[in-house]
Amino acid sequence: MSILLISFFAMLLMGIPVAAVMGLSSMFYLLSRGADLLTIPQRMFAGADSFSLMAIPLYIFAGEIMNRCGITRRIFNFASEIVGFLAGGLALVNVLASTMFAGISGSTSADVASLGVMEIAGMTEAGYSRSYATAITCASATIGSIIPPSILMVLYSSITGISCGKLFVAGMIPGILVCGTQMLYCYAKAKRDPQNCDGNYRPAFNGRRLLAAAKDAIPAMIMPLIIIGGTLSGVFTATEAGAVAGLYGVIIGVFYYKEFRFNDLIETIKSTAFTVGQSSLIFASTSVFSYCIAILQLPNKLSMLISGVTTNPYIVMFLMILAMMCIGCFMDTTPAAIIMVPIFQPLAASFGFDPIHFGMVMVLTFIFGGITPPVGATLFIASSVGNVSLAKLVKDMWPLILLFFIVMMLVAYVPQISTFLPTLIG
Repeated sequence: MSILLISFFAMLLMGIPVAAVMGLSSMFYLLSRGADLLTIPQRMFAGADSFSLMAIPLYIFAGEIMNRCGITRRIFNFASEIVGFLAGGLALVNVLASTMFAGISGSTSADVASLGVMEIAGMTEAGYSRSYATAITCASATIGSIIPPSILMVLYSSITGISCGKLFVAGMIPGILVCGTQMLYCYAKAKRDPQNCDGNYRPAFNGRRLLAAAKDAIPAMIMPLIIIGGTLSGVFTATEAGAVAGLYGVIIGVFYYKEFRFNDLIETIKSTAFTVGQSSLIFASTSVFSYCIAILQLPNKLSMLISGVTTNPYIVMFLMILAMMCIGCFMDTTPAAIIMVPIFQPLAASFGFDPIHFGMVMVLTFIFGGITPPVGATLFIASSVGNVSLAKLVKDMWPLILLFFIVMMLVAYVPQISTFLPTLIG
């Protein structure tokens, strides 16, 4: 165990890519056992060859199509007509647009990269400080992995076998809570510090413009309803839902918005293939790492260790959150989820935690890791998109990080927040 874990953390701190870290540390461990190294390519192939994981490229493809159809612009305009007239209007628009786009992208990174440029440019031109605009963009992007569809939830479902449709539904209330707390913060901040946190953009509310913007944006926002409805009703699986979403994206892009051309399709396929290629390498290498963890019986040993410290489920939950937060601070959300779910999900089950509830806790914790230093992936993307130093970004991010932490702990210790809606659907 020491060979596996020491080599893993040492290479991670050296800045070696995560896929290589997991592959190499697994190789060192297997060599120390005298195992046949043919196990590595066999496990890598098995890790990438998964029907459930096919949902990820399909959702990425659907999100890329929506982005190239100009849907990000339409969602931003729709959100602007809803809340743009309030104090801190563009900051509120930023959060609301991210919430709407979450139903299309399924990814925090996609939200920052797609909406980020437009949101940050619009806010700075209106008089907001660039660091504050980037902080709001970074924080609101977290909703992309909470509101369904969510790539993190697909991963959790594929590893544990828990219903992906129920996980999607479980994310609705936590996603709305994150959105609501961030919007309240933006409004209060605009009232308290208008010079840096409010702009000169304050259009009057206009019902006719709102209806026109809704007509333009709502066809794309129907996509999450199709995904959730079809998955829960049993018409198609979560993976097949990704294919349906992609087809729906092509149809409205070509026939409704009429902005999607053949060249756009080629570029969308290229972009999706590049993203999926990176992810697949991570899935493959984490499969080997998970195999080594299984040999070591790490979940059982960790369970016994924690049980030896305490049997109080509240303390156990806090210790698991703390461990996942530490891992999430040094790794991207996808590899962190693939590694930690097989370890902590059985541990949570042994202490009687509902699998849907614990799934939401894990999703929120990994997202939290992405927005916290020192290696928060979402932070780095936002810093690059907003052209703001990491130090300035983190300074403006701390209140938003604290708000997210509060929501995360509420979900952890009030299970009904995540289990209420799944319970209603049976």
